[in-house]
Amino acid sequence: MARDYVIGVDQGTSSTKALLLDRAGRVVAGSGRPIAISHPEPGWVEQDPEAMVANVLECIRELLDASGLTAASVAGLGIANHTESLVLWERRGGRPVHPAIIWQCRRSLAETRELDTADTRKLVRLKTGLDLDPTFTATKLRWVLRHRPELGKGFETGRILWGTVDTWISWRLSGGRVYATDFGNASRTMLLDVGRLDWDGELTELFGLDLGVLPELRSTGGHFGNCSAEHFGAEIPITALMGDQQASLFGHGCHERGDVKSTYGTGAFVWINSGHEYEPTEGTGCLQTIAWHVDRPTYALEGFVMYAGAILDWLVRHLRLCEDAADVVRRAERAGASSGTVLIPAFQGLASPWWKPEARAAILGLDSASGDGEVCHAALESVCFQVRRVLDDASEALTRPHGTLRVDGGLARSEYFMKMQSDILGLPVHRSRIEHLTPYGAALMAGVGAGLWKDMQHLDDVFRDGDILSPDRERFDDWSARYRTWCRTVEHCLTWNEPCPRENA
Repeated sequence: MARDYVIGVDQGTSSTKALLLDRAGRVVAGSGRPIAISHPEPGWVEQDPEAMVANVLECIRELLDASGLTAASVAGLGIANHTESLVLWERRGGRPVHPAIIWQCRRSLAETRELDTADTRKLVRLKTGLDLDPTFTATKLRWVLRHRPELGKGFETGRILWGTVDTWISWRLSGGRVYATDFGNASRTMLLDVGRLDWDGELTELFGLDLGVLPELRSTGGHFGNCSAEHFGAEIPITALMGDQQASLFGHGCHERGDVKSTYGTGAFVWINSGHEYEPTEGTGCLQTIAWHVDRPTYALEGFVMYAGAILDWLVRHLRLCEDAADVVRRAERAGASSGTVLIPAFQGLASPWWKPEARAAILGLDSASGDGEVCHAALESVCFQVRRVLDDASEALTRPHGTLRVDGGLARSEYFMKMQSDILGLPVHRSRIEHLTPYGAALMAGVGAGLWKDMQHLDDVFRDGDILSPDRERFDDWSARYRTWCRTVEHCLTWNEPCPRENA
């Protein structure tokens, strides 16, 4: 039987999504399942590694059932995942030995601060393209070795394996036959020299890690073993591993230097294709990372907005202003403006370009006429302003101007929000007709890895599909003034808890 189909799976922070594509890049079937996250202590975020695997298996089975196809028809499986998260498991038997520590988790803040010197920050930025922050895997491993020393001994002997989510899922699906990661996921661990494309001994020493065995580094599109036949009735080749935002960038068709996309999910993830050469970006707030590796690396600049859709959830769950996220957008649209209200969404600190984990959120500018609509509008504005701040910062590192912003994610479905984003940026916004770009990009890369297509040119029509929202140039100056006010307010919030100077007696 000909293998003419590919599957892409996105193991996300709050859900698992999967798509089945044919040779023309058309979506044949889709599936999805929620996945729980837990917060056992303030600032901690965990997930059950077994639930990740179960979700992936069930989503793939649902795709096959819905399409009437068998596993023997599938040329390749691409796995995309939330990056930086850490999974630990026993080599023999594959039992997880600790809940997965998710990228949002801030438990390693103290371990990160211990290392935070100007020289360390410079070393980390030069070698990894990243800023020293609890988000990344190396800091989580340092926390594990300090607080769970028995697991550290397991690392040294090879009894316990560690990996990012892609490594864990591919290891389990292959029956423990493959212990590997792709260069893109590895670049988010803070242990990879992204210029040399290899694990780095100076970095492991910096974080005090003796890890014994490290996952094998492989190209993004290639062979990562086969899913055991017991899962689907026949083996399915695993032909791509990707980080979720890397997969979204690829799925948007951002294959040329300067192409940019923003995914609006829990956070907002702004990624810009920066070409095939690693150019350290010290002095800017944008991270540089590996987007994918096919024959040679493709790098990307990243701006990470920690709170986007999560702001709406906070307004619903904690302030109880609205019934759900859609109601937040409706109330904002009815209000039509924030009327001077400013929201700084530093609920777990601020990421790009400030990288201030100690920052705290604030709502300012309220008066007696302020209502829930103004607060909701300020929340939407704060997402748009953060994206503009990232792109302003990135323009210092890239000479090519950004022509169009490609968008996806939950908030991208809101016409009102997307028009606001276009006006604030002064750029056209292209919204893809593909609703779930991350599993779509993973499926496309799986096709590359399986040899289903040699290049992506015949899929250009797919990448162009969708609708374009054009900016209102007459409103740009007004929005720019509000944006500058918002940026000044952020700077005030970064210093709000500094001790006041003592007054002269």
